[in-house]
Amino acid sequence: MTGPGGSDDSAVARGLPLLFYADGYRFPDVYHTTKFLAPDPIIALEDVEELVLVTSSLEEGRARKESRATSIVNMNEYGAQDLTARGISGTEFWAAIIKRFLDERGLRRVAVAPYFPVAEADRLREMGIELVVANDLRDRRRTKRPDEIEAIEAAQRATEDAWREGVDALRRSKPRPDRTLELDGAVFTAERLRAIVESALLERGYASDGAICAPGPQAADPHQIGTGPLHAGEPIVMDIFPQHKRTRYWADMTRTVSKGEPPAEIRRIYDVVLRAQDAGIKALRPGATGREVHELVEDIIWQAGYDTMRPGQKKDPSDPTPRGFIHSTGHGVGLEIHEAPWISRSGTTPLVAGDVVTIEPGVYDPVIGGVRLEDMLVITANGARNLTQAPRDLVV
Repeated sequence: MTGPGGSDDSAVARGLPLLFYADGYRFPDVYHTTKFLAPDPIIALEDVEELVLVTSSLEEGRARKESRATSIVNMNEYGAQDLTARGISGTEFWAAIIKRFLDERGLRRVAVAPYFPVAEADRLREMGIELVVANDLRDRRRTKRPDEIEAIEAAQRATEDAWREGVDALRRSKPRPDRTLELDGAVFTAERLRAIVESALLERGYASDGAICAPGPQAADPHQIGTGPLHAGEPIVMDIFPQHKRTRYWADMTRTVSKGEPPAEIRRIYDVVLRAQDAGIKALRPGATGREVHELVEDIIWQAGYDTMRPGQKKDPSDPTPRGFIHSTGHGVGLEIHEAPWISRSGTTPLVAGDVVTIEPGVYDPVIGGVRLEDMLVITANGARNLTQAPRDLVV
């Protein structure tokens, strides 16, 4: 999205003023920049040491109290009421407000996010405004400030509390003769386990949309959320990833548990995944790349006898069924559940202090299920600090 002579750029478009037209709920860059949450799009301009928000009367007071803007301007100063009275709305309305705002500041060329609306962009270009796409905005959120790490740790503590409530319910459950688990006189299902976990998170101010509680063979699909009765002696992958409703920061943790001893092959897989996770965690340090960590984890799993996604690491190349280690080792966590940096084959950028990442190897078998373990860590000057405190016990 550029005007005549413009081109896509990076490094936040080489120092150009950065223009947002989006809301902070759906677009983390907006919230990270402004610290203001609104359900409707806001206009924000970041320029050197200045951050200006253009808001409606509805949001002006709250923006003054909550945002980190250096100045707040009511859109009525740019003729919003007159435009509305003339029946102008939608794209024409917002393009007109933005154009008048930029004209007041003498700006004809600005950087915008890749998700800047196409219709408004086209109209602004027609009005003579050049838009340069800033393709590296996510990098600005990568290295976490101390307050961000604090918010992520708080989310992790809530995650562990909710997980423990789920595990306590598993411990209280009783196996029926057919190995189906019973809790409080009724069949204990994946849906009930998820409800226990997500209710506990909701009580703590966190939203959880589809926590994974996948029993038995269902866990062979890493993002299968889990349905139906739980059974004694089967692995249950519990992957919990809530977001705080106010701070907007996420946590991410996975444990695999079994009510009673699982089959010997599950125990063997668990031990391999545990060893691979320990090695991946130990390898985290500034200067290491996500690719290096990922391939270290892959090699441990491959040498233990399980497939990975790396070319040449499949025991039966003619078998198209995904099995073994079939995903990346980890990812960044912050205002998005998956963000930079990447602990995967694509992770070629060295890790730096302040990165928050997961290490989550897994091994999956479509017949018996899967095992995954996931911790979340912050890169420090000399290595990494584990933000996850939940025990890694298979049998509960």
